[in-house]
Amino acid sequence: MSFKTLDATAVVRKNSLAFIETMFVLNEARRPLVMVTDEAEAATLAGIDIDRCINPEDRSGWYTARHSLIHDDLPAQVSYTSGTEGKPKGILLTYANLADAASRIIDEMQMTAEIREYVGVPATFSFGMARYRAVSAVGGQTYMPTRGFDPLELSRMLAAGQVNALSAVPTLLRILLDAPGLIGAEGGQLRWMEIGSQHMTADEKRRIRQMFPNARIVQHYGLTEASRSTFLQVSDAPEDLLTSVGQPVGRSEIGLGPDGRIRIRGPHVAKSRIDADGLHDLQDAQGWLQTNDLGHIRDGHLFFDGRADDLINCGGVKISPDQLEEQIRTGLEPGTQIAVAKVPDAQRGDGILVAVRGDAAQVAPVRDRAIAALHGMGVAAGSALHVTAVGAIPVTGTGKVQRRVLADQFLSQQPAAPDRTPAKATEIRDVLSLFRREFVGQTITPEDSFESLGGDSLLYIQFSLSFEQRFGPLPDDWAKLSVSQLQQGLGQAQKTAWRRLESATLTRAFFIVCIVALHTNAFVYSKNWGAAYFLVLLAGYSVARFQLPEIIRSGSVKTLRGTIRYVAIPTVLMVAFLQVATHRFEILPLLLISNYLDPHQLKGFLLYFVEFYVQILVIMAILFSIAKVREMFRLRPMLSAIGLLLTAAALDQVIEFFWNGDYNYHRSPWNYAWIFALGVVLATAKDGRTRLFAMVVATVAILMKWGMTSAGFYVAGGCVMVLFVQSLVVPAPVKVLVAEIAGASLFIYLTHYVMISVVRKIFGVEKPWLALISSLIVGVVLSHLYAWSSRKFVNTIDRLRGVSRTNALPRSPA
Repeated sequence: MSFKTLDATAVVRKNSLAFIETMFVLNEARRPLVMVTDEAEAATLAGIDIDRCINPEDRSGWYTARHSLIHDDLPAQVSYTSGTEGKPKGILLTYANLADAASRIIDEMQMTAEIREYVGVPATFSFGMARYRAVSAVGGQTYMPTRGFDPLELSRMLAAGQVNALSAVPTLLRILLDAPGLIGAEGGQLRWMEIGSQHMTADEKRRIRQMFPNARIVQHYGLTEASRSTFLQVSDAPEDLLTSVGQPVGRSEIGLGPDGRIRIRGPHVAKSRIDADGLHDLQDAQGWLQTNDLGHIRDGHLFFDGRADDLINCGGVKISPDQLEEQIRTGLEPGTQIAVAKVPDAQRGDGILVAVRGDAAQVAPVRDRAIAALHGMGVAAGSALHVTAVGAIPVTGTGKVQRRVLADQFLSQQPAAPDRTPAKATEIRDVLSLFRREFVGQTITPEDSFESLGGDSLLYIQFSLSFEQRFGPLPDDWAKLSVSQLQQGLGQAQKTAWRRLESATLTRAFFIVCIVALHTNAFVYSKNWGAAYFLVLLAGYSVARFQLPEIIRSGSVKTLRGTIRYVAIPTVLMVAFLQVATHRFEILPLLLISNYLDPHQLKGFLLYFVEFYVQILVIMAILFSIAKVREMFRLRPMLSAIGLLLTAAALDQVIEFFWNGDYNYHRSPWNYAWIFALGVVLATAKDGRTRLFAMVVATVAILMKWGMTSAGFYVAGGCVMVLFVQSLVVPAPVKVLVAEIAGASLFIYLTHYVMISVVRKIFGVEKPWLALISSLIVGVVLSHLYAWSSRKFVNTIDRLRGVSRTNALPRSPA
């Protein structure tokens, strides 16, 4: 096989049945293919001449077509390595390579036409597509889940006898291990399972075969260049071999180089990689592929010892990160996520970084286990051991830890320094000037307060930032103080580098980061989600805390109308911009009611969160416009808030009985109204007794919604912060950074999908952390730009109308 460039067809990666069909059609036509993110990437592939780029439609469900394996020694596809480090390499695979790997897994698993497989891995991964290829070859059927691997769906389908096989990587299986009740007795229905190439402990494999006692479970080890090189029969492997990755079968062979690196040979091994200079040999003269993986062989079984470039040399002692991780995990709570990487150390050469996903409270037990595990390896690491808590452990799409990325984050990731450029003295002269600047278009008098003007939670954050940057720390309960009182208090507070950061602000920033991180794939904060719900809770908390008192006093809901405008206008502008930019014109998103449609029928970006948020605010404005409702909240605020919560929960059940919201993933105001009402309950709690009562109510509601899941713990933790901590004293730059993110949460949400697309188009691949950080920065910048534009617009309109708001007289006391 020799050529300068490969003629091929590009296929856009999409976990879709249409994607699978396209792959098989091209295979049967003997047309080489390469998977790409989009057409732009297809034009940049080195050494490949693309004739066209196929973008399959979205479709999921059952795949039943049968396709025989193709054994021709012709170019089939170029697959790019998903390695944890460095730039991916283009690996040229032949039909014979693919067929040999499929044939051996069919024999190892003893697959028959009776197989009905739930494919938990996207078809865009080589493992996922290989499952569709193997099952199709034996005449079985495969099921592609609509929203990715769903343990509850798997359990239901097992119980109904719809599926009897599963393919998954260890990362997904750990979801089941952390919550074994999700599968329960239905695990006995499974007959086949293949586990992808990724490290698993012996205990994890033991628990998986206990969960699925009747399944033939096979784990494979391999690379993009050499898929399924060894197999381990997990279902009947003896205890002493469970830590291995199995042995070669068929014509595949394994060996070890002089430096302990694994070598692979066989008909499944790719011969070439491709770049701008053409083809390059991957095999040596004897046909061996030299990997960068370390291992040892015992009783014919291969034991994976980690990647050579990950090996830690601490004071002359070689440490495998995988083995150290396994030793540390043995003494930790099940489900604790840790990762080990090497970092530079001046005295010992390599230092040891142990990262644990979670908060600082988890550092101490992990450090104790790490010290004990290293001691057992003969290492006294001392200051070379670093244990740190992280929000997420960086992994590849197939769940492999990106150790170098983890180390780089530890060494260099520092919070961005906030911009503390002072405003011009002529712009903000006093507190009244600041109020007039922040409350755009309103006439402000010295007797007004933040509450009387109807400020909401987002403006609360922005106003407090602006005030403290210009005048120093704000007093407690400043939102209730008039402009005159705040002006008189200037200079009385002691100057300090510390600021009070409210828990509502902290949790708002935290959960918007969690949402964007989930969408960018930077990290998954919870397997059950919950962040969007907590932001709705904060919306209810904000309405009850800042706006309801003025609504009750004045009998007017104009403050809520102002919040609706603040949220709706930039959302409509963003939707209009996206429709013009993409030439996808739809009227319902512009009306902010597209959340009632099936999202798969929409052409453009989905901003459903803002849509049902606005709809809830409209409902609340209608509700509080009723005098009797306002009177009830004035006389019995807590009882009225509980009544609102119960009514919202009941309304959700009644509506869902007649109008099933599964089709649009329950993106409706009635599905989120209960959590909004719970926020009202929290804001109504004013003393220790009522706060404790509110927490009990919140706990019951959260358990009914999520049970004992991570989402429940996140939301409950946020409620504890808002109710009992209320504020933290932090350095001023930390307050600024957190408050900027919290204050810009609306704009971060509106723009983050755009930033994900922009980053993908620029780099041709996913850059989760870059997309996350750029989304936060762009959101903050746009929030300031929007505020500046709004002020300019209103001031211009006022000048044209001859209206002056700067010389308003104080209004008479009521």
